Amino acid sequence: MRTRAVREGSVGLLVILSLGLMMGIILWIRGFNLGGRSYTLQVELADALGLNIGSPVKFRGVKVGSITQLQPQANSVLVDVEINSQTVLIPRQTIAETSQSGFVGQAALEFRPASQDKLTEGSLARLSPFTPDCDPQLILCQGDRLQGVSGNNLEELIRATMQIANQLGGSDLKATLNNLSTAAADVSKLTKTTQVTLKDISRAVRSINQLSLETRQQLSSLGTVTQAVVTAATEVEKLGPASIRVSEAADQIISLVQVNRGTLINTLDNMQAASRDLRVAIHNLSPLISRVQASQLIENLDLLAANGAQASASLKTLTDTLNNPATLRDLNQTLESAKVILRNTQKITTDLDEITGNPEVRQNLIRFINALGKLVSSSQELQDQVQVAQQGSLNSMSLVKGTEQQP
Repeated sequence: MRTRAVREGSVGLLVILSLGLMMGIILWIRGFNLGGRSYTLQVELADALGLNIGSPVKFRGVKVGSITQLQPQANSVLVDVEINSQTVLIPRQTIAETSQSGFVGQAALEFRPASQDKLTEGSLARLSPFTPDCDPQLILCQGDRLQGVSGNNLEELIRATMQIANQLGGSDLKATLNNLSTAAADVSKLTKTTQVTLKDISRAVRSINQLSLETRQQLSSLGTVTQAVVTAATEVEKLGPASIRVSEAADQIISLVQVNRGTLINTLDNMQAASRDLRVAIHNLSPLISRVQASQLIENLDLLAANGAQASASLKTLTDTLNNPATLRDLNQTLESAKVILRNTQKITTDLDEITGNPEVRQNLIRFINALGKLVSSSQELQDQVQVAQQGSLNSMSLVKGTEQQP
């Protein structure tokens, strides 16, 4: 009896263990996790690229879940993803991308954070993918849907390789090879031409070096000349103010003569008129003069007329040739002649004072005195103008001497 009971107990225990093992396998296949609560997400892809139910889901290279369902649609594929633990928090700025790895090309779905922003330890402690502890601004919450992208895969690589092979196997490849051979021949010719050109360039460089040596020699000579020119320019700059003052003084003298030209001419005319009046007066007084020192008076009058004519000629020459250095000497001679005229006039007036009596003689004397007055006034104006001209000449000479004395 005991043996039968043991056998029946063993069979029952075996059945229970088998059922438990079967349930465990089923739960394992279904992804049941005893360590935490899972949550689900949805990813929309343009192409599944080998993803299947049960394909791994990775976050930062670590498997955190699996694919539970694939729903093909007209424009995309909707993939249901289950994250095994609620402690796995995925940032909101995350890219879902398909990938293949290994020799067999195992497909997986990877969550790759798009930003470098990190969640703080305090926020990680209080956040959860389930409401109300989920912050949709920071992490992905239960049931969120995001747009995924299709990554590189073996099928696309094979397809691109086939396209390249088709292009290489066509007629374009032969034409390309022919073009390459022609280009190689042209490059060979260009190389030969380049060698010849390099030889010419080397000869030109040697010529340029020789020219540069000659240029340096010329530049050294030019430097000496330039130094001399700079020294001369410095001396000219020193003489500049003095030459400017000399030219200003000369301009003042010329302008003075030009302004007083009319006055000088009038003075000469007045002297000529006075000389004519004197001749008339002397002619009228000739009987009286013949009785009182006739010979000396006539000589003085002749000398006066000659001196007046000489002074008139000298003044006319002075107005035309004032810029000539000899002009100053002519002016001095004219002044001397005027002084002689005045002395002779004084002698004549002394002789006339001895003449008395006749009213006609008095009238002639009056006319004579008036003529002398005009002559004296004209001589005074002429002397003033000559003094102004002499002052300008002295200023010019002093400026020139000051310029010569400067170092």
